Amino acid sequence: MPDDFENKQEEKYSFLQETLKDEQIKPKKMIGNVCKIAGKGLVFGLAACLAFCGIKPWAEAMFERKTDVVTIPEDEEPEDEEITEEVPEQQEYTVDNYREMSGVLTEVAKEASKSVVTVEMVSDSTDLESLGEKTESVSGVIVWKNLAEVLIAAPSRILDSEGTKVQITFNDGKTYEAKLKKQDKNSHLAVFSVMTPTLKDSTKKYIQAATLGNSNVVTKGMPVIALGNQFGYAGGSGYGIISTVNNYISVADRAYRVLTTDITAAETGSTILFNTDGEVIGIGDQMVTGQGSATLVTGYAISGIKEVMELLSNGNGVPYIGINGVEITEEIAEAQGIPQGIYVKGIESDSPAMQAGIQNGDIVVSVEGETVKTLYGLGKVISKYKVSEHVKIVVQRQGAEAYAEVPFDVTIGSKE
Repeated sequence: MPDDFENKQEEKYSFLQETLKDEQIKPKKMIGNVCKIAGKGLVFGLAACLAFCGIKPWAEAMFERKTDVVTIPEDEEPEDEEITEEVPEQQEYTVDNYREMSGVLTEVAKEASKSVVTVEMVSDSTDLESLGEKTESVSGVIVWKNLAEVLIAAPSRILDSEGTKVQITFNDGKTYEAKLKKQDKNSHLAVFSVMTPTLKDSTKKYIQAATLGNSNVVTKGMPVIALGNQFGYAGGSGYGIISTVNNYISVADRAYRVLTTDITAAETGSTILFNTDGEVIGIGDQMVTGQGSATLVTGYAISGIKEVMELLSNGNGVPYIGINGVEITEEIAEAQGIPQGIYVKGIESDSPAMQAGIQNGDIVVSVEGETVKTLYGLGKVISKYKVSEHVKIVVQRQGAEAYAEVPFDVTIGSKE
């Protein structure tokens, strides 16, 4: 073939004559690249961890505040036959039986104490003369715990003590500043809040929210554990039995059942009552509930105040109109020839009832069409409405010749 043809062919396919070689990567360079990638990954990971740790408490608190609502289910009233007291069969007990029972109660009390706290008012003063002075305190119980806050129910009288801020001491001995969530001066109860992110990890692991029991099924003679400040100082504990369950304390618009024990207490003591399952069955403040038996631990039966605790825990006021009354039973009504209902013995100053025009001597017979015959029933009906709502209250007022029905428009308030 002609030489020029061969030359043209070589020029046309000259790329086929190139030699391709694999790029040789030196080991040192490869190790360097790997180290660079690993270093960047490490830096990125550390930055992500720091950012996560920084925003986690804030994010948790914000989401919890937006979504969490405290709910405390009410207990149903048992039928009469369900609360009849059973007389146990007589058995022979030994010292070993007593030791075993004492050990079991001690373990229950130890676990229950994780939900019991001490609440006190303290001063910001740095005066050396005030150091070491004893401050007044009351017992409280943890009723709710989440990532945002820990809620504690306690007697509200602590707020009347001298001091500028509230402190909560948990059972692990650690003390934290608290804020008032809401109080109700009618029932003398308050709920305080401690921000969860401020708690140390050791405290978070140690404390727990109490289980609220059903005090409606508590009967005379049942074992009871009293924890708190019943002797006037923190950390007290006592064991005994329920002595009475049928006493009531009357406050404006309501009547609360109280449980009395055979456990001794100081006149200024306050106590959390537990059953043998470690459930709260009562909250006591001797200065309020122990008026008839000031030296024996006495407390509000928990079932009667769950609604109050739920309202306060959510920052809401407890419905209140300000009537101090006495129940007129069917027998009294027939004997005296007067209507059955709630006899108004007194009206609290500046209360919604006074502003509406209800007077001493009136007999409350209905609220929004619902008949009321007992203080307990009056409180239950009023609790169906929110603060600032208007309700129609009908009373029977004595006239020149007979009782006459008089309606009143009352605006629900709260006693804070």
